Amino acid sequence: MAHLIKVHALDLTHDNGRDYIPILVNLDNVTSIEPSKVHTIIYTKNGSPTGIRVKENLEQILNASKNCCK
Repeated sequence: MAHLIKVHALDLTHDNGRDYIPILVNLDNVTSIEPSKVHTIIYTKNGSPTGIRVKENLEQILNASKNCCK
């Protein structure tokens, strides 16, 4: 069973660079989650080397991960 959480990823297709789209992240494929100045960056096994920039902070992602399997 996949362990999914919903986060809001930065949508790079918009001109202003501040629009977010909801996505599901499979925690089984995550290799690292790191804070940056503006976003949190999620790195996955088969994803982009630049990672996925999300609006949620580390604490919000941790709380979502605790609730994903209930």
